[in-house]
Amino acid sequence: MRFSKQREAVYNVLCQTTSHPDVAWIYARTREIIPNISIATVYRNLQELLSIGKIKKLSAEGYAERYDANVSDHAHLVCSCCGKIVDIDMSQVDVKHSIAGVDRYEITFYGCCDECRNNKDASQNKQ
Repeated sequence: MRFSKQREAVYNVLCQTTSHPDVAWIYARTREIIPNISIATVYRNLQELLSIGKIKKLSAEGYAERYDANVSDHAHLVCSCCGKIVDIDMSQVDVKHSIAGVDRYEITFYGCCDECRNNKDASQNKQ
């Protein structure tokens, strides 16, 4: 694959965040670098980055597709309180499977993130 200034900009924008952004967010940040980039170019470059394994696409129930530059093995938590998606280190997760032929899997948890849980605990302690 040839070098592309647009693809490099999209990738760098994604690498600079851990927030698991959607296309609109990536497009807005990439336009700060390349003002005349089109949303179609952003979509095309995300697809190319996906196809070569440089990024992951996340599909969380009830949310627009999100993207992640962290391609290491890890799970995600989708916060049902604030909507944030956070990385979960797989060393904290015990997964056992015995399905022949499985070479990869993705795990998404749904619940409250630490920040929301701490805020709820703090507000309950004030009462």
